[in-house]
Amino acid sequence: MHPRLSPFLAVTLAGAVAGSLFAADTPSAPAAPATPAAKPAATPDPTLPKPTLENVHYGDHERQVLDFYKAESDKPTPLLFFIHGGGWVTGDKKNPGYLKQMLANGISVVSINYRYSWQAQLAGIKPPVKAPLEDAARALQFVRSKAAEWNIDKQRIGASGGSAGACSSIWLAMHDDMADPKSTDPIAHESTRLWCAAVNGAQTSLDPEQLKEWTPNSRYGGHAFGLMDPNNLKTRDTRFAEFLARRDEFLPWIKEYSPIEHASADDPPIYLIYAAPPALGQEQKDPTHTANYGVKLQEKLHRLGVECELVYPGAPEVKHKSIDAFLIEKLKGPAPKSARTKPIYHPPQGVEVQEDVVYGKVDGTELHVDIGYPKQNPEKLMPAVMLIHGGGWSGGTHKGYMPLSLAEHGYFVATVEYRLSGEAPWPAQIEDCKLAVRWLRANAAKYHVDPNRIGVMGHSAGGHLVSCLGTLGDDTSLDVGDYHDQSSRVEAVVDEAGPVDFTPAGRPTVGTNMDDHPGLVKLFGGGYDAKTDAWKQASSALHVTAKTPPFLIFHGEKDHLVPIHQAEEMADALKKAGVPYELIRVKNGGHGLRPDKPEDGAADPNPQAQQDLIQHFFDQQLKK
Repeated sequence: MHPRLSPFLAVTLAGAVAGSLFAADTPSAPAAPATPAAKPAATPDPTLPKPTLENVHYGDHERQVLDFYKAESDKPTPLLFFIHGGGWVTGDKKNPGYLKQMLANGISVVSINYRYSWQAQLAGIKPPVKAPLEDAARALQFVRSKAAEWNIDKQRIGASGGSAGACSSIWLAMHDDMADPKSTDPIAHESTRLWCAAVNGAQTSLDPEQLKEWTPNSRYGGHAFGLMDPNNLKTRDTRFAEFLARRDEFLPWIKEYSPIEHASADDPPIYLIYAAPPALGQEQKDPTHTANYGVKLQEKLHRLGVECELVYPGAPEVKHKSIDAFLIEKLKGPAPKSARTKPIYHPPQGVEVQEDVVYGKVDGTELHVDIGYPKQNPEKLMPAVMLIHGGGWSGGTHKGYMPLSLAEHGYFVATVEYRLSGEAPWPAQIEDCKLAVRWLRANAAKYHVDPNRIGVMGHSAGGHLVSCLGTLGDDTSLDVGDYHDQSSRVEAVVDEAGPVDFTPAGRPTVGTNMDDHPGLVKLFGGGYDAKTDAWKQASSALHVTAKTPPFLIFHGEKDHLVPIHQAEEMADALKKAGVPYELIRVKNGGHGLRPDKPEDGAADPNPQAQQDLIQHFFDQQLKK
């Protein structure tokens, strides 16, 4: 089975030394100046080299200046583009991180100032975060325009910074190129793309709904969109509740200025380091710099085939123990292979993969499956397993999650794209999944599939959707789209950490909030009282009957995002209906069915044993 079958949200790296991880980038709690108009006091470190060029203007504003430190070389040098932290409201370019290490390794350095968000707010710029982020892009273009004069390799530019500077760096790294070749300004012709980015304590999203789901005591981000008093920086993190309530108003800006929204398969290598281990769905001592941010970005980038290294104290298998080690290796090493040229799948010998097969069209938008199957058809028709991806119904992708080892064992496998909650509310998601099942039945002969032996599996939101396929398969009111002559019913379900009861009786369903979870309000298009029918319809545990197919349920005993009582409720419902089932309680398992913290101990059953159990379950149900 594919090793990423149960997409654990934790990382694959580790061993970072605990301590002052923000020291080289920015204080973890920067002090605001007495008045916003006052320049922050920044004293140059006398032990650091002096800039080759100081306070070079890349724009007209007093804050649009940079310092350049030249590495001596006969050939053009790589460059570190350093962006200071301070929440976009304070901080300074003096004393850039890793300066000595970079110069010693033949890497030049640029450290920039930028307009603070409160300055932008006073100037009427909307949203205020536009100023610091677009200043960073402009400064990068300016530096590239000086490539010949400053003896730098304009391709090998990596960004770094801490906190807000880290957010700015990865926003640049993942944003589409902002070069404007038609501009009359030659500097605007320069690229804003990066060779790599290595950052400390990065906020990877500015979406309050995501932040509250990942870290319930989140408080950061509203000031980026004007929710602070620009004359009192102490108000920066005081209006998160208002930010969350007004999310829809700010959503276009949130999408533009959240780095994670720009993740794509052509992004450069990313390195993320945090001061404490992640704990998704739990309150954090420092929610503004929690590794939960990194977990979610790494998850998305890995699905896209992009290199992303995540480091925190106690994480396993650290490749680079520090930002400077990563930057030196990347900036001085061979060119990274473009992520778009990397195959998403690595099929075993004898397995064929096809990507982006259209299974339906909704409102003019095509929906796709990626499929895998033995190159040589077996004598008998193959059973099929369809995988439904997770991502809180609002994110995630079907790309990369195909259980190809099942194809090695004679299965036809597919991973299904469906409309996310930001595109369409419930029941669009289950309608799409049911359409994919009907598409497969309609094309069973083409793919040498037995239409009476179709199983499904999914994790988290995907676990919820496959449980709905199991309990709502015969509900023809949800059969939207083509192939109405085909059934949406499935014959076996593997539910990994999926919620199954969204009614008040099932609370807390997701996260720790007893109220309507914002992710569910988004999914259902309103709260429980306003959209009761939708919340109940999606509660698969309420719809179990004697006709429901067999279930195999995995759930972590330490799952803080979807509590294990959800799995227990489904097991009880299946038992009462006389439906065959097995509930596997994963000891020490978090939401990803692996330990959330290194000190939690090993998962039992471990990931390989989980995969073996899934293989055995499908063999019993679909090959008997």
